[in-house]
Amino acid sequence: MSLIKQDDRGFQPPAGVNFSTEEILSLKNLSGSLCKIASFLQNDLHASQLVRYEDWWQHDGLHFRKAACDIHDLFAIVQAPRSLIEAMPGDELVYIGFAPPDALWYLRFYSSWDDEGLELTGLFDLTLPADMAVQFRASVIPELECTILEQDAIEYFKKIIL
Repeated sequence: MSLIKQDDRGFQPPAGVNFSTEEILSLKNLSGSLCKIASFLQNDLHASQLVRYEDWWQHDGLHFRKAACDIHDLFAIVQAPRSLIEAMPGDELVYIGFAPPDALWYLRFYSSWDDEGLELTGLFDLTLPADMAVQFRASVIPELECTILEQDAIEYFKKIIL
C-alpha cells in the first residue's frame, strides 16, 4: 500500500535510515546544519540532478513535485537563514524536500516563526540508504550542533504522513 496520495504518485519515501532533529533549531543553526548535509550529499553521484518538492505530508498528507534542480540550487537555499525563510511556501508544517530522481535519499526541512513570533526556527530530516547512513554517521553527525534522532525510515514516514 502506498503512503502517498494521488498528487505525486511518482515519489515514494525512500527506505533506509532517517536522521531528524530532536529539538527545534535556530535558523542560523538550521542553515549551518543543512550546509554540512548538502556538502555531504554533493559527493553522491545522484546530486547532479535533483527534484525539489513541496512536502505537505504533515500538513494535509499531500506531496508536490515543484521543479528539477541541482545541488547548487540546494546550496542557494540553505546557505543563509534569510534564503531559508524566503524559500518556504508559507503554510504551516509545509516542508521543502530535495531528492535525486530515483529517490535514493530525501532531505526535507521547514522553517517558520516560533510560537511567540519572536524568533525564526526550523527542523530537518534526512533519509539515506544504509551504506550512505554509515558515512553520514561518521562524517557529518559529529559536526552538527544539534541532537540527531535515528530511526528506520519506513517507521518514520508512517508516523508523519497523514
